[in-house]
Amino acid sequence: MKINCYRHFFLWFLAFQLCLFAVHANDTIVLNTSVIHKNLKDLSAVFVSENEISAFSLNSQNDFSPVMDNRSFFYFDFDVVSAYSTFSFKNDSKAPREIILSFSYPFLEDAKVYKVVNNNLKLEGNIGINTLKKAVERTWKISIPLLPNETASYFLVFNKSKGKPLATDIILQDRDTYYNTGTFQNIAIGAYLGLILLSLLFTIFIFGLIKRTVFLLYGFYLIVLTVFIGAYLGYTNVLLPPKSLDVGRAIYVISIELSTAVFILFAQQVLMAKTYLPKLKKSVEIVILIQFTFRIFLHFAANSLYSSQVELFMKLWYLTILFLVIAIIIEILTYLKHNTKVGSYFAISYLFMTIGSILLVLHHSFGLLKLSFYGLPGIFYASVIEICFLTTALTIVVGQVYQERNTLANKLVLQQQKFLNAFVQGQEEERKRVGGELHDNIGSKIANLKRLFSSKYADAKMQKEFDDICEDVRTVAHSITPAEISLVGLSGAIDELLETIEKTEQLEVNFNTFQFPESLNEDIATHLFRIIQELLQNVIKHANASMVDIQLFGHKNSVTLSFEDDGQGTIKKNDPSGLGLRNIRSRVTQMNGQFLFDSIQDKGTSVLVIIPTKYT
Repeated sequence: MKINCYRHFFLWFLAFQLCLFAVHANDTIVLNTSVIHKNLKDLSAVFVSENEISAFSLNSQNDFSPVMDNRSFFYFDFDVVSAYSTFSFKNDSKAPREIILSFSYPFLEDAKVYKVVNNNLKLEGNIGINTLKKAVERTWKISIPLLPNETASYFLVFNKSKGKPLATDIILQDRDTYYNTGTFQNIAIGAYLGLILLSLLFTIFIFGLIKRTVFLLYGFYLIVLTVFIGAYLGYTNVLLPPKSLDVGRAIYVISIELSTAVFILFAQQVLMAKTYLPKLKKSVEIVILIQFTFRIFLHFAANSLYSSQVELFMKLWYLTILFLVIAIIIEILTYLKHNTKVGSYFAISYLFMTIGSILLVLHHSFGLLKLSFYGLPGIFYASVIEICFLTTALTIVVGQVYQERNTLANKLVLQQQKFLNAFVQGQEEERKRVGGELHDNIGSKIANLKRLFSSKYADAKMQKEFDDICEDVRTVAHSITPAEISLVGLSGAIDELLETIEKTEQLEVNFNTFQFPESLNEDIATHLFRIIQELLQNVIKHANASMVDIQLFGHKNSVTLSFEDDGQGTIKKNDPSGLGLRNIRSRVTQMNGQFLFDSIQDKGTSVLVIIPTKYT
């Protein structure tokens, strides 16, 4: 008895709700203002059917069931194939009005608006990808004209495929409000495309410089993401021919899967998963490959199987998405320990991308949530934020790459300088050893041989030969090892070198000093002597010069060497690539000095060396 009471109460309550629903459905929308912007869902009842209705009529209403739905948008789940909504307009003015019904979902299959005229239905508009009518704009719309003081009732009828849920806003607007809203949306979309283009150009430029796969993947991700957002916003309805409008939905599905796959691969590169989490990286790549291949196969090669088991396949798809989301979160947390700055920017971008994607799935697959601003979906704004943070993260990566390269380059330069310094030092020590060997050992032996020969033979010609050999050995020894600079000074050692050169070469050398210090660090003096000696050898061998001018200047904290010749110069200016000049550069660098080289063909060569008198 108690059960029957509850049952009667429930039936009466349901009847009461249906009555309220019917009253709500019969509410008339009074158009008494110039600006109209209303959500049809707030003003209309909804009826659905899981059976396909071949031709909608007033009598076919009995085949539909009312839906108690408090959503702010129209949602038809996987099993619904037909639905309708009814509403009424009253033009409370003496002027004709035009009301535009705009739909947010770009992949409507078939939607019709009927006007009730004398208990019959008159078709006012028919839109959708199955109508083979190309959309004039990226969003579907139906215009409803109203005469002055006219009251009219309408039916909005939907037909869709089973297994494909449908979620869409339907906004009632006057013509001016509709186009004003469209203008804002076009500006926002144009700014978005500009952001994409700038980020893409930046990525291509950086990839050309650095040649890292991560930038190539990011550029590809931007392209696929643009295709996805463009399809979701309805641009395929404008770009594709009427007979191929359904291809837009295929592009949408492929771009979703491809953008997910490319983003995961891109994330693996940025987060250095191969280094920090190699096993997880391999698992993620296997899952993304299986998911992409299987989803595309179901949608396009086994669509009937997908439609019959849609709930099972969707659960599997959501399970793989959940795994990928958790995997990337783990990789982000691991990477943050090694690179906080890049990891933080990437985490923020990933957060917005994930939230936007989840809202998109919840909205279209389950009809649970809706997030939109000024008619543009939440995924659009989430994508903008994502790109900004991702591009910023990659900018930081570029800076870090160049910093690493500069650090490595500096290390290589220091290492190279150490090798050059060691080479110069070894060369100098070897010069001293060979010079000492020539002067002290070989020179002494030749002198002893000369005395031994003189004591037994009186041959003037042989005596002269011995003298010439001794003089040659002494000259070579002095050219290899100059006179003791600490005793005679740098100027004295240079004078002795020039005296030797003028005896053997047809070369006029002018040497002058100006306020040059008499006492100079022996290392600096030795290096300057070797630099002058190397420059003179280059002139003798290559310049074909007749005159050389050498000047030494003394300053408060530095000394300067100026070397000029009137030789043939070099073809390439500032190209001191010979081994001798590389040795000179090494010596100057070793003393923290400056080396300036200038050579003009047929006009000679000039060299300027500036050495600080205190160097470390």
